Formats: sequence, C-alpha cells, structure tokens
Amino acid sequence: MFLNDMLFRLRALFRRNAGDRELDDELRFHLERQTAKYVKSGMSEAEAARRARLEFGGLDQVKEECHEARGISFIETLLQDTRYAIRTLLRAPAFTACAVLTLALGIGANTAIFSVVNSVLLNPLGYPDPQELLAARQNEALANLADMQRQTHAFSSSGGVNINPMDFTGQGEPVRIHAAFVDAGLFPTLGVQPMLGRWISPDEDVKGGPRNAVVSYAFWRDFLGSDPHVLGKTIGLGGSSYAVIGVMPKDFTLPKELADVFLSLWVAYPEAAPERGVHFLHTYWRLKPGVTIQQAQAEITQADHRLAEAFPDTEKERGTVLVPLHESLVGDVRPALLVLFGAVGLVLLIACANFAMLLMARAVSRQRELMIRASLGARNSRLIRQRLTESTLLALVGGAAGLVVAKLGATVLLAMKPAALRHFGAIHMDARVFLFVFAVSLLTGLVFGLMPAWSSSRGDISEALRENARTATASRSPLRSFLVTAELALALILLAGAGLLIKGFLRLRSVDPGFNPSNVMTMYLQLPGTRYPKIPSQNVFRRELLARINAFPGVEAAMITDLPLAGNYVAHRVVVNGQPAPALGAEPMVQVLSVMGNYFGVMQTPLRAGRDFTPTDREGQPRVAIVNQAFVRQLLPGQDPIGTRINWARADDPNDWFTIVGVVGDVKHDGLNQPVDPAMYSPFSQNDEAWRKWMTLVIRTRVPAAALVEDVKKQVWSLDSQIPVSSIQSMDDLLAVSVAQERFNMLLLGMFAALAVALAGVGIYGMVAYRVNQRTHEIGVYIALGAQHRDVLRLVMKDGVKLALIGIGCGLAGAAALTRLMVSLLFEVKPTDPVTLIGVALLLAAVAMLACYIPARRALGIHPMTALRHE
Repeated sequence: MFLNDMLFRLRALFRRNAGDRELDDELRFHLERQTAKYVKSGMSEAEAARRARLEFGGLDQVKEECHEARGISFIETLLQDTRYAIRTLLRAPAFTACAVLTLALGIGANTAIFSVVNSVLLNPLGYPDPQELLAARQNEALANLADMQRQTHAFSSSGGVNINPMDFTGQGEPVRIHAAFVDAGLFPTLGVQPMLGRWISPDEDVKGGPRNAVVSYAFWRDFLGSDPHVLGKTIGLGGSSYAVIGVMPKDFTLPKELADVFLSLWVAYPEAAPERGVHFLHTYWRLKPGVTIQQAQAEITQADHRLAEAFPDTEKERGTVLVPLHESLVGDVRPALLVLFGAVGLVLLIACANFAMLLMARAVSRQRELMIRASLGARNSRLIRQRLTESTLLALVGGAAGLVVAKLGATVLLAMKPAALRHFGAIHMDARVFLFVFAVSLLTGLVFGLMPAWSSSRGDISEALRENARTATASRSPLRSFLVTAELALALILLAGAGLLIKGFLRLRSVDPGFNPSNVMTMYLQLPGTRYPKIPSQNVFRRELLARINAFPGVEAAMITDLPLAGNYVAHRVVVNGQPAPALGAEPMVQVLSVMGNYFGVMQTPLRAGRDFTPTDREGQPRVAIVNQAFVRQLLPGQDPIGTRINWARADDPNDWFTIVGVVGDVKHDGLNQPVDPAMYSPFSQNDEAWRKWMTLVIRTRVPAAALVEDVKKQVWSLDSQIPVSSIQSMDDLLAVSVAQERFNMLLLGMFAALAVALAGVGIYGMVAYRVNQRTHEIGVYIALGAQHRDVLRLVMKDGVKLALIGIGCGLAGAAALTRLMVSLLFEVKPTDPVTLIGVALLLAAVAMLACYIPARRALGIHPMTALRHE
C-alpha cells in the first residue's frame, strides 16, 4: 500500500509539472527502499542497486517524460529517446550483441546478393543511350551483316565481333591474348570513344588494309607500360606487326566477351571474312530515335527472307531475333539470381523473427519498469515510441554491421563467380546498395519492433507492480508461437530448395562424360598463319610435337584434338551416301573434330564397333571417319554404319567421301546437362581446312601432370619459340568449370539454407529456454510432487514440438508451391521430389527436437527448493 500511495503522489506531482528535484527525491526514496529489500534477500549491494534501477528505468527517463509534459519539441524528445535507448542497450550488452549479430547476418546476406543483382540486373550498361542497343540471339556471317545493313532503315548503325586467341610476341615468353576481330561499325554502334587515338575506319576495314590495332586499357597498362606515346608503335600479333592507333577507356568492355586487342576482321582473318556460311559474329544494332524494337524486328525478318531466297544453301531456315542488349546479357543468369535473392529474403525474415522474439523477451523483463512509467502518467504512444526507438536503433546498428558482412560475402561471391557472370565487373556497393541497407534496416526496426512494443505497453499496472508478481502468464505469447512456426516453415522452404539443387548437382556430376578425366593434362596452342599457311607445314609441326611428347618417360599417351567441353569444335552439314538428298540448307548438322594421335586411347572413350585410326590414315589415302553412337541413332537408324560413306553438304569435291571405319561412345562436348549431338572424328592429316590452326595438346600421364608442364613448353618452343602455350589445366578442372554455374547455385542456396536452419534452431531454443525460465516455480512444484524425468521433458518439450510440427507442415506446403520457380535450375529432379522433401523435413525436425531438448534437459536439474524461492 505504501508503494501505491507513493506512486499516486508521484503521478500528482507529474501532472502538476513538478520540479525535477522533488521528483528525484521521491524516486530515490523508493529506489533505496527497493535496494534494501534486495540486499536483505542475499544480493550484493551493487547488484541490488543495479536491479532496482533497471526495474524503474532510471531517474533520467522519468525526468525526460516530465520535460515532454512541459512542452519539449518532438525533435528534442526523439533525441532524448535515442540517448536513453543507447544507455539502455549498453546496460544489456548480451541482448544488444545477440540482436545486432542476428540482424547483421540477415541484412548482410541480403546486401551481398543485392549487390550482385544491382550490378548485373539493375545498373545501366556502360554505353551511351543503352536503351537503343539491341543484340542478335544467334551469330551471323559478315557478308549477311553487310546485306542487312543495306536492306534495313531502322538502325543508325550495326557491327559485329568475333573473339579469337592470338599470340603476342616481342616481350620475352610468347603470351596468348584475346583478339577481337571486328568490323568498322562496331565501335560507332557501341558509341564509346577511345581514350587515346581513334577507331578503325571503314577505309581500313578492307581486305589487304593496313594492319592497325586498337588495344584495351589493361593491355596498354600491362604490356605497353601505360606509354602515353604509344600511338604509331608496332606490336607483334599472330606473327605479324600491327600499328597501335587507339587505346580504349579503362572501364570499356565488349558486351559479352573480354578482349585485349581489336583488329579488322578483313585484315586479321581474311579467309573467313567473305564466307557467307561462316556464322561466327556476335552482332549489335543501334536503333534510330523513335524506332521501336518491333519495327526493327520486322525489317530484319524481311531481310532474312530475302537472304534465304538468294542463298538457300547457307541461309535457309535461319532467323535473326533481336533483343535489348541488357536482356541478352542477363537472360541466362536472371532466373538464378532472382531465386537466390528470394531465398536470401527468406533468411532475412527468419532473422527478423528472431529479432522480434528477442525484443519480446526483453519487453517482458522490463514490464515492471514500463508499468511504473505508465503509472507516472506516461502515455502508451510515448512508451511505444521509446521501444520503437530502441528497436530501430538496434536495426540500424545491425544494418551497419551487415555492410561488413556483405563486403566479406561479396568477396566470396566474386571468388565463386561462374562463367555466366564473367563479363560483369566487380561487385560494387554504390548509393543504391547503401539505400537498400538503410531501408531494410529501418523497416526491420519499425515493423518487427512494433508488435513487441505494443504488447509491452499494455498490461495491468497493479499486477506488474506487485512485489512478487509472476511472469509466467507472459510466457504463452501467441505472437511468439507464430514467429517460431514461421521461422521453421521458411527454413524448410530454403532447405527444400537447397536439397533439390544438391540432388540435381549430384546427378549432373554422375553423368558419364564419355571419357576418363583422371591424369589428363591439356594445353592450348595456335599456329601463326604467317608461318603455317598450308596444311602440310601444320601437320609437320603436329607430328613432330607428338613424337617428342610421347617419348617422355612419364607420358602414357598424347594426342592433338578439339577438346570436349571446351566448345571449340566445328559444325558441318553432311549428306549420307545412299540416302535421299535432303532439301538445300536442311541437311543434318554434325560436330566435326579433327584428331592426331591416339585420341580414343588418351580419352579412354570406348570403341563400340569397327577400328581406330591407324598411321596409314594420312594424306593421299582414302578419307576415313569415326562417328559416335548419336550419329548412328539419328542418321543411320537400323543400319550397319561401318563402310557407310558421308560427305560435307555442297563439298568442293563431291566424289571425295569419308568412309566410316568405327563407332565410339558418346562424348559430352557441349556440357554434362546437354544432349549429345551427332559427331564425327577425322584425322588432321586428311582435312582440307588450312584455317583450322588451333589445337589442344592432351597428355595422359603416369606421373603428376604439373611435373611435365615446363618440359612440354620447352619442346613446343624448341620447334617454334613464338608459339604461346596457354590454358594449361587438367581435364578434371575443365570438367569442374563446365558445372561451375550449377555449383555456384547449389553452394549459395545451401549456405542460405544452413544459416536459416541455424537461426530457426536458435529461435525455437530461445522460446523453450525462455518458457523454462518463466515456469521455474511451476516445474519445481511439479518435481516436488514426484514427477519423473520423462514427465518433465514432456511438459517442457510439448509446446516446442507442437510448433515444430506445425511449422514443418506449413513449410512442406510452401516448398511444394515455391520450388516450382526453380525448375530451370534443376537437372533431372522434379520440384516436388518426395524423397528430398521428406528428407529435409526429417532433418529440420531433428534440429527442432534438439533445440527443444537442450533447455528441457536443463529443466531436469531444477531443485524444488530453489524453484520455490524463484521470484
């Protein structure tokens, strides 16, 4: 009664705008009395004083509420709330650290992925007026591009580019670089001016034109020493000298490729430039102002029809599809990024649910303080605003910590970056990213702090002020139960997505590539056209190199070929002797790989029928070929392929046929997740393609491959010191690169799922532990009445297990619906795969049971006498 009388007096003082000194005296009187009671109960004086002050919120906050009643401005009050929130949070370091860490993980993961989404999907392209730029979905021939330019009027300019490896010499060891063979319209179409010098002009972009080169900023910096007087100087490329006429800006890159130098296609690759059927250019188009993409597409379609009528042998059934340049760049990665962004959003929701539960637990522990402040006349709106100030401050600090996590996460993402993202630069944290972090932090603090603040501002003052009030009534909060259930449901959705990706990836890696990658080393070589213009000189180099490499003690076998999974084979249309002639331009397309040496022995690809190549299959002898099983299935169904003759469609010599002498197993040339196309292998010595100067040296070793690299280089340079040896990698590494995108998706979603499960486990653990603490008196009575351990476990765990089962059930329903959005990312796995869904449900149930069991196990150690003295 004395306490209530005192509080009514204080309320009266407050309403009369009492002075600070009077208020301090009254509150100090009560604090001293409460401190004395705590000391009497066995506490130390320091601990008793600290607990009494925490219960009543300190003198300063009550004084600030008096100031508000006297007309202090909103801004000043907000500053007072902020100062008080800082003091309060500093007095509870464990709570503050847990809340900040929880939000830092959730906001940091979201920020890292948003940085990627921002860089890839949202940032504008680095070209003037990028909305006017279009790209063609398929490659085009240079002759076709010129015809289209003449026949259309919707475009202000257009251009094409093809990337080829080239050797750079003249500065020590020869180096392989990436050369962009371009037409004169490319740079005007992209609209980027050189940093130094000029572009290649139309007058120079002709057969026999001057050998001029525009170099990239990186090439100028790394190989030319950032020489400001570089214009006019010559560099050695592909065995020829080129004059440098321009240097591109630092931030310039081609839309889809990386290039070191830019050369005229007519000058650097005159063999391919006039060929109508060589569709090897990536083409880009700039719309005239006011022209729509639909109008441009209609003109291009008409041009396609005219080309098909004029050149049916090479252009029939071809169609050019134009898309916005940005769409062509991000189309392949957009689904994966959006799925990952959605997944990390679920992680943030789980972190926010944990944050809300921390605030609720904190509110219950401060209920007495808040009710006393309410009894002093503080309005509910003021109490709610104070709690929102604390939660928002915590969220903003968590967001700041999340920026650090995001920076580390962005570094990891760059290290994991798959080939599909290689043409995008570094992941930058620009103003949009900082605004995203601020908005997410602010919304998190306001939205997830509102409900705990509202709940804590309501209650029975007299009940809260009772000296021995039990807080067990607050332990059963519907909001807390909802948050735990939601956490588990969201975690299961993420687990299901990660499980599906893991299962799909494992199936992808179990696909038989058609060869044995173990103990196989590969190196890329390209013969300079100036020194090896004809087939005989090319074959002499290949034979001599193989003879030297095969003589090494640690080499089991070596060969030269177009490498599987590298994408550098040539495709040809073919005709089969004895079959009806297909329509012109509709002949079947096959992959054509030239080989020299023991190809099938080195790759350990099984021979299914017929024979392997022999030394007699060389120049001047009847041409032979070995085909894969897909060739037989699709082009020779029901026939004995051995002895069948095939030839190129529209061959220069229609009587010079290839005879099939063998059939080998299928090899995955385009990727493990791609179907096998018909393929044929023919000896390098019998091909008539002098322009096929590239090759991959493949060596199966009996010793560690790294020990042979320098010896192999020496043998290459002993034959020709100007040929660079590049792309040195094992076949295992090449196989890993081919599934890098799938591994990236799986690892990232798996990490998010693991984080979500950990947060959900912490959430349900915290809820059960909190309830154990609130029900200590009840549990002690239960034990004193003779309850067995299993009874106590059942009592403590039943609520947590019930919520876990509800959350898992809701999560299964959500996973069945949302994982359908991942269908494009899965390989031979259905989005509703029952084994995966059941497996992740059992895993999450085990985590939830463990999280419930740990605090329940601790409850078994409660001594009845200690429990009866609780509170």
